[in-house]
Amino acid sequence: MPSSDAPFEWAVSSGGSASSIAPDGAGGAFVTGIFSGRQLFGSTTLEGYNNYDTFLMHVTALGAIDWAIQGNMSDSFGRSLTHDGSGGALVTGCFSGSSAPARAYVMHVMRSGVIDWVAVAGGKSFDNAYFTAGTSNLAQGTGIVSDGAGGALVTGWFSGVASFGSTSLESRGDLDVFVMHVTASGAIDWAVQAGGRSMTMAWVSRAMARAVHS
Repeated sequence: MPSSDAPFEWAVSSGGSASSIAPDGAGGAFVTGIFSGRQLFGSTTLEGYNNYDTFLMHVTALGAIDWAIQGNMSDSFGRSLTHDGSGGALVTGCFSGSSAPARAYVMHVMRSGVIDWVAVAGGKSFDNAYFTAGTSNLAQGTGIVSDGAGGALVTGWFSGVASFGSTSLESRGDLDVFVMHVTASGAIDWAVQAGGRSMTMAWVSRAMARAVHS
């Protein structure tokens, strides 16, 4: 059993509030979460242009933050991420705006820290001014795992009518679970739902997602 006072190899700190971490496949890690205002991530300064923004940073195997980026979406939140198998990362979460409902997104970032593509799912307009489960067109990604071919399997929840690529789903209850597949080029090629008359939400850990995928 390891000693409780065993020394850490390294530790880093940054601005923002982290929500998910995943290995990069080379001894380092990717971290995503949310930040607002002006925040420092290693030597990189990010400045939010919305109430809050998604951040993604890469920490090397030696404990250095070598890059950090922010999502180019209004009022976005990074919920979960995974390694893409090629040194990059796949992130999911949600974003919204003053005239648009919360929508789920999947963002692919290459190993250099450059955003490759962003896929979006969810409704296009509010059914009412305030959120009422089952009537507002909302969606949020809460869990993601690599499909082994550069794409991802994503889960989360949605309410009302939501578009997932060419597939339109309507919740049976207040909130329904969705699972969708995003290809390596950022296309949503299929989506399915599960749920009943009451509220059903998906908060899936990476271990559970791997078990389902296998």
